Amino acid sequence: MRLDDAAILIAAVNTAETREQERLLYDFLVENKGELEEFCSLLYGPAVIKPEHVMSALHRGLGMFPEEFELIEGTPLVPALVSESPDECEDSMTIPEALSCVSELKTMEGAPDIRTIFAKMDKRSAEAIWCRALGDRPVLPRKRLLRAIAHGGGRYPPERLTSALSVETISVVLQRAIEGTLSDEFRIQPGHPFRAPSFAPWKFWSVPFLNTYYQIVSGPRRYAHQYQGNIFVYDGMGEIVPNAPVDLAYGGDCVVSVTEEGEVVEWLHSEANPDRWEMDYRARAVKPLRIRDAAHLRSLSQNLKDGEVLRLIDGDKPHIHGQHRGGFVQPKRIYEMPLLITQARQQKNDDWVDLRIEALDGFDPIHVGYANVKVEDIPDNPILTEACRRRVWTELEVPLVGLFHALRCRDHRLEGAYLVRIDTGLGITDALQYGDIIEREGNGQAR
Repeated sequence: MRLDDAAILIAAVNTAETREQERLLYDFLVENKGELEEFCSLLYGPAVIKPEHVMSALHRGLGMFPEEFELIEGTPLVPALVSESPDECEDSMTIPEALSCVSELKTMEGAPDIRTIFAKMDKRSAEAIWCRALGDRPVLPRKRLLRAIAHGGGRYPPERLTSALSVETISVVLQRAIEGTLSDEFRIQPGHPFRAPSFAPWKFWSVPFLNTYYQIVSGPRRYAHQYQGNIFVYDGMGEIVPNAPVDLAYGGDCVVSVTEEGEVVEWLHSEANPDRWEMDYRARAVKPLRIRDAAHLRSLSQNLKDGEVLRLIDGDKPHIHGQHRGGFVQPKRIYEMPLLITQARQQKNDDWVDLRIEALDGFDPIHVGYANVKVEDIPDNPILTEACRRRVWTELEVPLVGLFHALRCRDHRLEGAYLVRIDTGLGITDALQYGDIIEREGNGQAR
């Protein structure tokens, strides 16, 4: 698609009345349905370059410094760049050529002269390109395109098109809506790529679901589609992965979740059961593994190897559920730290106690955090039990050494410290050194 053709349409839409906007957009999208991916790539996506790349290119091409470019703090960069292009331009580029040309400004050697880029785009085209390249607000919002297709085609409501964006790219959604091949509701089907569900971080020691299953993941999970005898592999964004291995022995059309090595871990669609992805996890997984309790969760997380994370999956929900979620993810946390318990107090609700925990700085104790412990889980130790009876901080007669887990270490303090047990076989000098706490900064759950 030519950049100037797209820019003329965008300018016309942005200056038209509301109903006319939808008509112009609908006609353009239908007429160019084979080039929707290029058109959408002009509007949406992550930033291609950073402002400092542009400043460097200005200095190289024009011998100008930022202050000479009449830029001051708070002044938008895009309008200043647009002003350098002519009102009309005889030369033109395709959208991929323009994006590629601008992205080359990141390179120090062999980068194009920014004056050449200015000269190849009129002001309409320049606004679209620079907004896209710098990650600025798109010149056409997604909602406007979706509403144009919804109202112009009359087959799918805007809400269905909006929900489809959570599993497919906007260009695919628009094309399938124009062709009438978008289902009334989202379904996983062979030959139709979709986006993988998201996994939010899990920041607690307890299990998140009544029936929590897990996967230990060390690389990207992909989706293999077997369709009409051919196998296609897609990544989590719905993009095809060429030459990806798949260990799949099945005679019909299907969709499966596979590891990076191609091992099948979950069945989502088969000819005998096309809606398998909506069934509970035990019916989908090849080897369903259930977490028994919080102690089992901590043990699994503790034994993760470098680069591995723990996926926590609701055993009673489909592969993709509310807000396009798939469950939670938990990286390896901080474990088995011998620390001093120096003070304790009972909380106001009588069900919990607080423990003050300290590390050693040489031979001197230094505070590194607190731990909350249920009264019923307090270890059977007379020194600790006596200190936990009061609502004010009480010094332990003799500091105890407890073994702790923690969610993470931030600002040299432990977050979510969890008392595993009291180790009476360790002395005060066996407690962890403060320097070791600092070395673990940022480990564990970082979000």
